[in-house]
Amino acid sequence: MIKGRSERPKADERSGTGMKETREAVLVVLGTTAAVFVVCLVALWIFAGPGREPERREIVIPAGTSDLIASGQNPLDLPSNWSFRSGDVLVLDNRDDVGHYVGAWFSPYDEVTEITVTASATVFCTLHPAGEIYIDVTPRRSDWALAVPPTLMVGPAFGLVLLMALHLLRRLEDPVPEATRESGRSSLMAARK
Repeated sequence: MIKGRSERPKADERSGTGMKETREAVLVVLGTTAAVFVVCLVALWIFAGPGREPERREIVIPAGTSDLIASGQNPLDLPSNWSFRSGDVLVLDNRDDVGHYVGAWFSPYDEVTEITVTASATVFCTLHPAGEIYIDVTPRRSDWALAVPPTLMVGPAFGLVLLMALHLLRRLEDPVPEATRESGRSSLMAARK
């Protein structure tokens, strides 16, 4: 007696399909994340502009500077917006009789302080009459780590959206739902018996 094959998929066939779908989902999300990383690197390359070696900018703070700043003067002619490239070094040669702050960095009197600039920020500054300055830092083309946070925020989300779109397109290609097919098969099997 020849037995016909059951229309219901076996457990191992169902798990194989699930593994295939999981593998596809992982590949879509990882592929999209990798593509976003490449786009971020290209944007960094364009935004950073031509490369140059880190510069050292030295500011000599003469004696009596704190008194002139307290009276509202700008004896060092410092702009309220300093532009740097990531990795540049700001050297403060403090010859004043008091210490000065630039953000979290303190330059004691009669000492030389070196500050490596890495990020943009508005900081407290005792060298400017306004009491604060904005340090604008342009990244270097080699600062690839800057592409990681936007990649991790955007890449997986785009991947999941793409995965949902693929799933929806597959459903649109096959308008007969799986449950309807299964009920049609079971009624066909019942009619054959």
